[in-house]
Amino acid sequence: MKACTIHVTGIVQGIGFRPFVSKLAHELGIVGTVRNDTSGVEIHIQGVDADCQLFIERLQSDLPMHGRIDTLQIEQANLRDLDDFTIILSQGVKGNAFIGADMAPCEACLQDIQDPKNRRFQYGFTNCTNCGPRYTIIESTPYDRDTTSMKVFPMCETCQAEYENLEGRRYHAEPNACGQCGPMFTLQGTDGTVLASGQDAIERTKKHIQYGSIVAVKGVGGYHLVCDALQEKAVQILRQRKGRPRKPLAVMAGSLETAKQYVHISETEEELLLSPARPIVLLRKLAEYNTVAPSVAPGMETLGILLPYAPYHYSLVPSNALWVMTSANRSGDPVLYNDAQALGELQGIADYILTHNREIISPVDDSVVQVVDDKPIMIRRSRGYVPLSIAVVALEKSPTMLAMGADMKAAFAMNRGSHAILSPYMGDMEHQRVQDLLWSTAKRYEELFQLIPTQVIVDVHPKYYTSQCGRIYAEEHQLPVIEVQHHHAHVAAVLAEQNITEPVLGICFDGTGYGTDGTLWGGEFLYCHKTYMERMAHLSYAPLPGGEVAVREPWRQALWYVNQLYPSGVPTVIKAWKKTLPKGWELLEKMMPHMQMIQSSSGGRLFDTVASLLGVGHEHLYDAQLAIELEQLALSEKGTILNMKLDGTVLDTMSLVRSVIEQLEYGESVAKISANFHRTLIYYIGQMAKQCCEERHISHIVLCGGVFQNRILLKGVMQELGEYKVHVPTQSPMNDGGIALGQLWLGSYMNR
Repeated sequence: MKACTIHVTGIVQGIGFRPFVSKLAHELGIVGTVRNDTSGVEIHIQGVDADCQLFIERLQSDLPMHGRIDTLQIEQANLRDLDDFTIILSQGVKGNAFIGADMAPCEACLQDIQDPKNRRFQYGFTNCTNCGPRYTIIESTPYDRDTTSMKVFPMCETCQAEYENLEGRRYHAEPNACGQCGPMFTLQGTDGTVLASGQDAIERTKKHIQYGSIVAVKGVGGYHLVCDALQEKAVQILRQRKGRPRKPLAVMAGSLETAKQYVHISETEEELLLSPARPIVLLRKLAEYNTVAPSVAPGMETLGILLPYAPYHYSLVPSNALWVMTSANRSGDPVLYNDAQALGELQGIADYILTHNREIISPVDDSVVQVVDDKPIMIRRSRGYVPLSIAVVALEKSPTMLAMGADMKAAFAMNRGSHAILSPYMGDMEHQRVQDLLWSTAKRYEELFQLIPTQVIVDVHPKYYTSQCGRIYAEEHQLPVIEVQHHHAHVAAVLAEQNITEPVLGICFDGTGYGTDGTLWGGEFLYCHKTYMERMAHLSYAPLPGGEVAVREPWRQALWYVNQLYPSGVPTVIKAWKKTLPKGWELLEKMMPHMQMIQSSSGGRLFDTVASLLGVGHEHLYDAQLAIELEQLALSEKGTILNMKLDGTVLDTMSLVRSVIEQLEYGESVAKISANFHRTLIYYIGQMAKQCCEERHISHIVLCGGVFQNRILLKGVMQELGEYKVHVPTQSPMNDGGIALGQLWLGSYMNR
């Protein structure tokens, strides 16, 4: 007989690891114990040496689907007086173990809720060790029912028996519950009056939505506003009440078959839609698409679709339905999740509120992903992915750092050793509630994972709220601050997740980031090797008349281009274009030669300028609206290369804008010009990249920054540079939501 103690760390709490260990031990005839502890799982085994060796091997090879072992330590132990293998109480008051993300129902649980003979038929909180809520209900680790928001729901005798049944899949499933003992839905009026409860609340909600009402529905990580996506009047009312005039709305299809009636779905996209994370996936509309309300995604050739991801969705959303499922917050605010706050703020927005009595401990928005060239490109990393850590080899010997990220698409990150833990997407820092959420979520991460930062990493931009917060935090805790250039961090995020240590050419195109020369960058070709960054080439500079106002109103920069190109008389199409500009443009035109204007090499601003000139729009109603709609125009066209000068290390945007205006003057269609603009930029980005790579003998290229969320641009540049090893982020967002990961990676090298 042999006895040993095994300590395992990684994602081993909240994924059914202890039940798996117990079942494996019983199968092999091994006695002992297993428990969660402060950092992972502790296992004591006793048995014949060969059986113990097989146990250790299968512990790693047969790991539950959502688990991950980072370390496995084995120590010889004394034999104990044991005659069985049991799961025992967790050790420690508060731990720091990694935990799993919230998961969609597994197939077995789906069968339960869809079987009229099953006692969980239509029960909206059905789960087992293989699925269900995790991050959103956990208060602290070790992960036990008493440390989750399920602690207020004592299990009934039948559920308790399942919980103790070694052979069942609900063996030690901490959120285990049924309709007799678990959480319950209620349908309320906006004054708080309870109108229905239980399954009746679900059925009445379904009817209200089918009749055109707008219902706020409490979900896994927050409230959604829901209406029928096939009813134009309902969608328009929702937009008006929510204060979201044009930004596309996500829709939930009741089934994969229903989704396929509206959009093209590739094999990779289908895998994402059906994955346990259940993100929103951006998909191309079918040509015969004509029944979805036009106001769902105006100006778009794509539709953001997600499938049911909570048990209650399967009884709430008809399998043939297509419903708007958008976060129930006013535009700009973070996801709404507190019941009392929701009741107060949803008056005047929702007609009814479908809520439940399971508390949401940590709010999360829906994640958003798109597929480009068969690669999943993350746009928003939140529900289903958070707080899963990302393994980063470079962080292995690093102290715990707090990386603050950026102000747009805000997300911070911390590390424990070689694992980076990104926060959920929070929003844009110009909003007070997003700022509050940043502070509360950072504190939550410190407590949940028992992390004590020893350094703070911030963006060099002096006016970023996140940078100012980071400095305040550092001052309060007497910690050093590391400053990192914005676009260097974008590149580093890809290096971090893909463990690239050799020199790379980082092509970073985004809105604006503070450059090393005091200007705003955003169209950069950067030589990057660990902490060293050198700007090799860039888009030409253009000013932002009015500063930040010009970001919201791209017609201002477009007007500057026009005045530079045609100082003594404009083409007819430009005369017509000027008539569409907002009032006051004449005054700005006169003032421009005398204004001090900050210069920008931004790729995002170039897209906005061209969109304005083509009549797509002159002001943003949501972030990157005009660039997104410009891309949509080009999706069904094949572009040709226009004239654009490559002037040494500068890609001349002036010549490209001139070419666009000339195309307008020739009478070319706006869609065709957009396609030509994309094709031209793709070609010349490729030419400049090849020039830089040849100069420095580089074989690795990184594409990053929010502009590369444009699938035409990303796929085109990847193909243009097919002879090189081209890397794009797949675990962290392409946009500023991935900045914090790059900051951690750079911080690790700066500490050496």
